[in-house]
Parts: sequence; structure tokens; C-alpha cells
Amino acid sequence: MNNIDTKNVSLILKEKGKVVAIKTDTVYGLICNAFDIEAVAKIYRLKQREKKKPLSIFVKDIDSIRPYIVDENLTKRNVNIMEKYWPGALTIIFKKKDDMFSYLTEGSSGIGIRIPNDSYLLELLELCDFPLAETSCNISGEEPYKNADEIREHFGDSIDLIVDGGETKSARPSTVLSLESGEPILLRLGDVDINV
Repeated sequence: MNNIDTKNVSLILKEKGKVVAIKTDTVYGLICNAFDIEAVAKIYRLKQREKKKPLSIFVKDIDSIRPYIVDENLTKRNVNIMEKYWPGALTIIFKKKDDMFSYLTEGSSGIGIRIPNDSYLLELLELCDFPLAETSCNISGEEPYKNADEIREHFGDSIDLIVDGGETKSARPSTVLSLESGEPILLRLGDVDINV
């Protein structure tokens, strides 16, 4: 059970430059408004993450991805993959529209997108009128932190809000599948075994 109401979390995420640590359906993550460049930069600073490593986004449903990716990625096969594995621990990399999220993808033509299989996060996404940039909650190169105490120990007060959802069940991040070039390419095997 999360210790803070989703409405309160959404209000914080709507403030400029705010970053929240939250338990997801895989590991704890750092999230922010994906359109807030200042907050995205803060995630990179907190994690000590290289700018060339892109961030993914959480969306609330399949229709939500349409403004961000090229229409050629919305083939019947790709939609079938999304419907089969979403919501769930599968991040799919699509070819993004040229004018979208360059500060999240640092020169890459693709964007990782996921619908989390977590009722709290889905409710939060409904309350926000924007996608959430997301990445695992850890210093780059370290294992993701498993609970709010570990997050406080490593980040102190530098995160604007830590939503304590208890211990994570999984230490595995999401599986990553690229559909950017048309053919499915498995980039990382994580919490979901995928067969495409």
C-alpha cells in the first residue's frame, strides 16, 4: 500500500522541476513530467547518468502513444504485441516523431514506452495530463533500490517526494523490445518473457 494519495502525487508532478521516487510493477523508479525539461535534467543529475542513455516514458493506454511515434510503427503486428503484453513489464522502443522528446533520447530516433501493470501508477497517469519520464531509482551502475529507506540513504532530500510502497517483489527491470526498424529485436530480457 502506497503512503501518499495519487492526487497529491499528481499535484507535485505538475510543479516545474519535480521528481518523485515511486514503486512500479518492477523496481522503484524515478518519474517526472516527460515534458518538463528541468525535471528530466534533475533525474540525470540525481542518477549521475550519462546524457547519451535515454529515458523511457510511462503512458496510460495504447492510444496515448500516437502523438509521439511515427504512424509506420502502428502496424497490426505491433498493436497485437502491445495488446498482449501491456499493461506489463515490457518497454517497447518505437521510432519517435522528429519533434518529440529529443532531450529524453539524446540523438536517438527511438523512444521507449511502457504501460505499467500497477493500479496506483495507472491512476496517477489518469490524473496527470502528460506522460511520465521514468528510469530505475538508483545511481547509474548500481542495482535498483528495493525500498524507501534505501532511496533516502542514497539520495537524502534531493528527491522531491518518495512514495513508500514497501519492498519491491522483483529485482528485474522491464524487458526491452525494439520495434523501431519494423522487425522485433529483443534488447534486454527482464521481468517479462516475450515470444514474438
